[in-house]
Amino acid sequence: MAHTHSNAIQTKMTELANVTAQAVLRITPQILSNAGREILENLGEDGYNAYIADFNVYDETSYPIFDAKSFDALSSLVVSPATYSERALRNLIYAEAYFGLYHLAVALKKLVKGSVNVKQESAGQASIYASAFDEVINNSENYRELAFNCLSFATTTDSNDDTESELYSDGTLGVFTV
Repeated sequence: MAHTHSNAIQTKMTELANVTAQAVLRITPQILSNAGREILENLGEDGYNAYIADFNVYDETSYPIFDAKSFDALSSLVVSPATYSERALRNLIYAEAYFGLYHLAVALKKLVKGSVNVKQESAGQASIYASAFDEVINNSENYRELAFNCLSFATTTDSNDDTESELYSDGTLGVFTV
């Protein structure tokens, strides 16, 4: 498989979740585009372009080496001309993959809307099995939260830095009562 950003994100999606073979077929360019748009919205145009430029430094030979590194072996230093450290880049790739899983779950939910979503039910001699997509669908909000966590890690400034990091919202509302 040729080394491309889309291929890497799709592969990472299948590695991070239990994506069945049927669900993998549903990872369309539109799903990947939605995931990329989420990253763009959260990083801004310059941050997104830097992320893609840093990713594109890797080729078919060097990307698998980078991808196979354990987290502690990744560099936390930014090496010129890169914008992100290896650790930040890994987290941005994971964030995009998690956003992709979230959008895949939304698409699968629309596909099976009205279907019975249980593990297995029996009535007499008839059995109803759950959709092959249930695990992905059931974890949709978790994927979105994980994406924001990865983004936060990748974009958090040094704790000694006096500047504040940008805030983001996942669209949920919390209420505290006393």
